[in-house]
Amino acid sequence: MQLSEHFFNLKKLFGKLESQISQKTTLQELGTIWNCTPRNVKWIIRRLCTAGWITWSPGRGRGNHSTLTILTSEAEVVLTLAQEATTKGRFHDGIRLLEEHDVDDVTRGRFANWLEGQYGYRVDRNENYQRDTLRLPFYRSMPNLDPICTLRRTEWHMARQLFDTLVTTSDEDDEIIPHVAYYWETDNMETTWTFYIRKGILFHDNTELNAKDVVYTLKRLTSTNFGRTEWTELPLDSIQALGLYCVEIRLKRPYHLLPQLLASPRASILPLSSSILSPGEFARFPIGSGPFRVIENNNVQIVLEAFPAYFWGRAQLDLVEIWIIPETRYRPLPLQEMAGDSLPYIHPFQLHTRNNRPPDIEKVEAGCTYMTFQLNKPGPLQSSDFRRWLCHAANPLHMNDGLSDHTYSEAYSFFPEWSKIADRILENEYMNDDRSYLKTQSAFLAPPPYHPEQSLSLLTYHILDDSLERNARWFSEQCAKHGIKINVEVREYEEFIRPEIIDAADLVLANAVVDDNPVISFLRLMLDDRHVVRRHLSPEIYQHLSARLRKIENEPELHNRIQMTWETEQWLRNTRAVFFLYHLNQSTYYDNRLIGMQTNAYGWADFYRLALLPSKHL
Repeated sequence: MQLSEHFFNLKKLFGKLESQISQKTTLQELGTIWNCTPRNVKWIIRRLCTAGWITWSPGRGRGNHSTLTILTSEAEVVLTLAQEATTKGRFHDGIRLLEEHDVDDVTRGRFANWLEGQYGYRVDRNENYQRDTLRLPFYRSMPNLDPICTLRRTEWHMARQLFDTLVTTSDEDDEIIPHVAYYWETDNMETTWTFYIRKGILFHDNTELNAKDVVYTLKRLTSTNFGRTEWTELPLDSIQALGLYCVEIRLKRPYHLLPQLLASPRASILPLSSSILSPGEFARFPIGSGPFRVIENNNVQIVLEAFPAYFWGRAQLDLVEIWIIPETRYRPLPLQEMAGDSLPYIHPFQLHTRNNRPPDIEKVEAGCTYMTFQLNKPGPLQSSDFRRWLCHAANPLHMNDGLSDHTYSEAYSFFPEWSKIADRILENEYMNDDRSYLKTQSAFLAPPPYHPEQSLSLLTYHILDDSLERNARWFSEQCAKHGIKINVEVREYEEFIRPEIIDAADLVLANAVVDDNPVISFLRLMLDDRHVVRRHLSPEIYQHLSARLRKIENEPELHNRIQMTWETEQWLRNTRAVFFLYHLNQSTYYDNRLIGMQTNAYGWADFYRLALLPSKHL
């Protein structure tokens, strides 16, 4: 038994372990508590005294009681042990200790403060060895890394680190370029596509990627086992392996978006052998062919290890440790210096105080915060005028009062660049009335055109800093001032995305995640069962939307597809089926120890590109 357990067992004698409390006892009594002989009791006492946790004053004369004094508290010992375990790389054990002993918030806060000094870059080396580890805090666990289930920004980012796709997009111009497939061709009708696969690509289990794995992946994607998605709408006729390194995809009609779909992280190639794994097992420990593999994934820590056999070349980082600290969902981390070095990388998904330091990278997030209205049941939301009034009440300029002007910007689209275009149109053309409410104080809103007899429900979910919940409650308060009652329901994200939960809500406040391909992103937002928009559209609006989406899919010219997607999105906005609220700004901080720093569409730095600058160059 460890010495700490003997110390904690003293609670049987003292009731609680706090500094400077004393108790009369005997060796025999301690022997009962520690379940050992009097000789071993003396040995344990000496060790506890040496550790500085107790003092021992033996009683004089036979039969006299001795005095045992506690010099520290249980919480203090737990904190010390948790720090020691974390320092040795056993972060999970450190957190477990805090949970098992149910330490108070003050002690948890001290542990979180101490943890700040453990984040960043760690180099372990000797003459023949060097291991580079990047440690990052994050506010939530990621129990499902299966790319078919991916919906949130960080999971999209993780898919890029763990998997590969048949084709990918170039950094320069978003052109579709070879990746797992080194070449592909199509017939004149673009209904038969043939992809030729590179030899020698290995999965993380060291099996070779071949055509059967691609067939398995695409059949899995186009099935309805995981609900309706943009992939289940693919007009697939057949898919077959033509030998080990060739795949043929036949479509029922031309579908010009197939290469773009195949480049999305959701189309990450999985090994056929993964089909024998349980869904939960594969979700936590997926097997891909990407530059990193998952070696630990629990509610405390996610550890990625560089995959030495990666076909594009090994990553320079050896380990990426993501420490799950739920307290960081609310608690900002200071941009302070640790042991003379500033933290080398601070991502946008940890709260932090700016300390008047400008970010090294600042960009508008890809996506936006938006609101939908349930148009599939009778009631006040069937009134376009009432929805318009609700949009005016949800004024994003006042919803985010108290935030810096540099933290957010008004949204008129899912896509920030398109919002800029819409902003100029609204400012200069006939839709000016739709923009004037931004200048209106909520107290001076016109009376609502409709007063529902029953309250409305507004559904949202927990995110970093609970900003969605704060927005929802602010909106509810504004509506209450005008006699409209809105009940706010906040769910965990895994519950929020359940179709029956979305269907039951009158209004939904959510974040949309998009990437560099606006057409594919828009299709995903419109077609995926787990996204809100489609489930709240009336049959008439959805029928019209489906016709528009079919025309987009059939359009062979990229420029025209983008224009048609923009027009469809703005049509949805003008019908007041969707109300765009705001885009958040993402701030990234890093220093010159890191090279290869480049943030992706999801706001994260690509771990594969990162490396520590050799010390001689610092």
